[in-house]
Amino acid sequence: MNPFQSGGFRWLWCSSLSTAVAQGIERTATAWLALSSTDSGSGAFAVGLTLAARMLPLLVLGLAAGTLADRSRKSRQLMLVAVVGLTGMAFFSWLTGTRSLQLWQVVALSCGAGCLQVFDTPARQALALDTVPREAATNAVALLALAARLFSAAGAFSAGVLISTSGVATCYAVIAVAWGLAAALVSAVRPAAPSGTPIAHIAFGQALRDAARLIVDNSAVRTLTIASIACEVFAFSYMSAVPVFARDVLRVGVEGFGTLNAAAALGGSLAVMGLLVLPGRVRREPVLGAVFILYGGSLLALATTRDLAQTAAVLVVSGACAAAFDVLQQTLIQLAVPAGQRGRAMGIWLFGIGSAPIGHVEMGALASTFGAPAALLINGTVVATAAVTLLARSTAYWWPDVRDRPG
Repeated sequence: MNPFQSGGFRWLWCSSLSTAVAQGIERTATAWLALSSTDSGSGAFAVGLTLAARMLPLLVLGLAAGTLADRSRKSRQLMLVAVVGLTGMAFFSWLTGTRSLQLWQVVALSCGAGCLQVFDTPARQALALDTVPREAATNAVALLALAARLFSAAGAFSAGVLISTSGVATCYAVIAVAWGLAAALVSAVRPAAPSGTPIAHIAFGQALRDAARLIVDNSAVRTLTIASIACEVFAFSYMSAVPVFARDVLRVGVEGFGTLNAAAALGGSLAVMGLLVLPGRVRREPVLGAVFILYGGSLLALATTRDLAQTAAVLVVSGACAAAFDVLQQTLIQLAVPAGQRGRAMGIWLFGIGSAPIGHVEMGALASTFGAPAALLINGTVVATAAVTLLARSTAYWWPDVRDRPG
């Protein structure tokens, strides 16, 4: 079934377009704000610290946000998140337009954006599966990811143009408008699947403990969580090196930085489109394993580039790996649990990627000490090694027909 046959999914997908634009602009504007709020010597660490602050809420609040999504009306949770996003970004538009922000204020802004994401993601993903039959679940998750990646690329590119022509304050004003539109669109979403999961009424504390137990009791969830932590710390942290790489190695300005962010997001969009046409009979676990290894290779290649076109081309591959890894993990972890625990499964996924602050601080420190190319070389080597080691111990993630083998 095509997920777009569901009216509820169509409204949710349109809401996701607006949310993705907001997040794409915000990530680029905030990273550039962090870089410009410090001197050149500490810029790399400032960007790493800012991105770490964005990911910290995922680690601290991920399980709680997923549990809340299972216990509440998901569309209302998304509307509340959007209204808070509108209000907060409007405030920062005024703030950046009237004074120069210090680094701690930029870090606080990034942390606030992370809080929006942590409460938006599990509710959005679980609601998507509530609006379509199970056989359309894989495509529904991929289509949401496509919206996120493609329109995040548009947002990143737009941020570069807006900063250079109108200033950072304009970026945050546009973000506020996008969050307002997202709130209006999600208000029309109605779960359409007759098998939609009823809201759980068990105590919140018990539901939270049940979510934590999934990591221990469910081997698929446990493997996906370990892979997520390893990849987040050493692979996804490449984003902390990109602004420094643009400034110090490529010698390009904010437009070039926006182009690099857009290239990564474009690669993500292409990867998601590839997953959409991947036949359902193809097992996703080995695909995830291959993506994990390729991700490390792309970081090694990125460390060797020295002009904007080459770097953008490699970032298309890195962005494709990042998107494919995310989509495959989100799909596999939700399908590994009962329908009533989808929100909590996404909370566990958020908990796993919440380890990213360690990686962003580590990447920022390496880039400040040894330079961005060396930092990428070190982390790329670690990612490739970790992928081979982890996947060799979990044969379902690298052997295509493992279920058909004897014994």
